[in-house]
Amino acid sequence: MTTVANNVHTDQISSIDHEAIALFEKAIEKEGQGLMSDAVENYRKAFKLNEKIDTLYRSIKVPFNIKKIVDERGKNVMTKVDDKAVAKINVDKLLASFANMEVQAGSLDIAFNNLSIQESQKPSPLTRLPTDIWLYILEILILTNSEAWFKMSITCKKFAYLGFGTSIWRTLSNNIYPFQIYEENLIYLANQTPSQSIDLPIPKDQLQILPQYQNSWKKMLHERPFIKFHGCYISIVNYYSEGGKSEFSLSWTNPVKTITYYRYIRFYPDGTMIKVLSILPPNQVVAWLSKDRKFIPHEEVHDKESHKIYSGTWKLNSAGEVHVQIDEGSTAYLTFHYYFQIKNLGHFKHNKLNWIKYFAVRKSTGEDDDRVGELMDYSIRNEKPFKFSKVRSYVV
Repeated sequence: MTTVANNVHTDQISSIDHEAIALFEKAIEKEGQGLMSDAVENYRKAFKLNEKIDTLYRSIKVPFNIKKIVDERGKNVMTKVDDKAVAKINVDKLLASFANMEVQAGSLDIAFNNLSIQESQKPSPLTRLPTDIWLYILEILILTNSEAWFKMSITCKKFAYLGFGTSIWRTLSNNIYPFQIYEENLIYLANQTPSQSIDLPIPKDQLQILPQYQNSWKKMLHERPFIKFHGCYISIVNYYSEGGKSEFSLSWTNPVKTITYYRYIRFYPDGTMIKVLSILPPNQVVAWLSKDRKFIPHEEVHDKESHKIYSGTWKLNSAGEVHVQIDEGSTAYLTFHYYFQIKNLGHFKHNKLNWIKYFAVRKSTGEDDDRVGELMDYSIRNEKPFKFSKVRSYVV
């Protein structure tokens, strides 16, 4: 097989260049995983084999990868979208215009080798289902498989109207907010006696909160922060230290020391959470994040700090600030406190946790311990935000 790009064919490339391309690809993969030290090492090896490997890679691999994507996803996949024009679209008004649309049956088009068969397809009985049944199906999907709900909702105008309509946003809201652990409610409950009636500051009934968001379930979901449970939050931190430059050296040959570590947090609806601080990348950690485990399985010894799973509790206030507390952490005589602010990540709502502060409180180590309650503040200057990653295998 040959790939043509700027008159360069893969069968015209030497074995050394093939090796350089492989190293360059490996470096890109490592960089994407945050393993910058390994990435730099592979980049160096690739450039030593071919000082113009970046140009060669773009001329050979990029056109091939583009063609592969087009073949898999269609000719319009690389079409650039005018973001300004899209931003001007009134989505709610557009969806409302689909209200009277009906599911339409198309035509059957089957091709076997050189034989093409076209015939009318009889309407599916499903097209005659009443709206209530379709809404019920969409609600089941949104509670069991949100990806299937979204994919079904973009298949046609009728399903777009139903799938992104008011009742669906209400279902989502009622499936999210009652499971948030609100600090205001915890404080209120701690000060109540069993004989007093319970009227929580943040009600479980979302209808009581809806007026604060102009009676729009969609607006509530967009503006009211919440913690997500069907995945974990990951923070990747890289430290770089460049060594001294030797005389007449090229920039890519300078020694670079890179330290990469990851923070993982997984939240549960019962108010518990687990945390891991590790040098292990997500593909070796995420699948094992469970409060039933104490360690991340790894070929190295399990008493290593980077493999331990620590448990704690979490709570959220109405302003979107998250407080995580770990009593039994890496230091036995300290209770660790982490504070985060829930933020949007581009178009993804409530998908990021920004650091606010991080400190520890000293616990008692004996009767004569006069340092109980001492605060130890930790710097968050080098810490990076946590970004939510959905994990299909997680069951809540």
